[in-house]
Amino acid sequence: MALNNSQPCILLVEPDILVRHPLAEYLRECGFRVCEALAAVEAKTLLADANLRVDIALIDAAGNGGFALANWMRAHHPKIEIVLAGTVAKAVEQAGNLCEQGPEVKKPYDHKAILEQINRLLASRAKS
Repeated sequence: MALNNSQPCILLVEPDILVRHPLAEYLRECGFRVCEALAAVEAKTLLADANLRVDIALIDAAGNGGFALANWMRAHHPKIEIVLAGTVAKAVEQAGNLCEQGPEVKKPYDHKAILEQINRLLASRAKS
């Protein structure tokens, strides 16, 4: 199946394949292109691909360099919206520094809540 570059693309950075894969499949069924990454290093490799346009990154804040990746993306890819996910209290505190509204997605993931958050971000981007 060929990817449609007009579809919004979600970069899903999640170390747990049992979490990442079902969420990625759900988002694909909802009409998004999804690129999956295990950790920050893999995500940066994907972002280096000039042919890949990422609209939103959903990052597990506590896993495999999530906060460092979010900070790096803010500096190097400021047009990509970032959604941080996690459950650790310290992660919540630190996430407030990266996202205007703080962390909005908690684990375990509620797929519909993630879809609503992605759609809100895309709608606000379209208005600006």
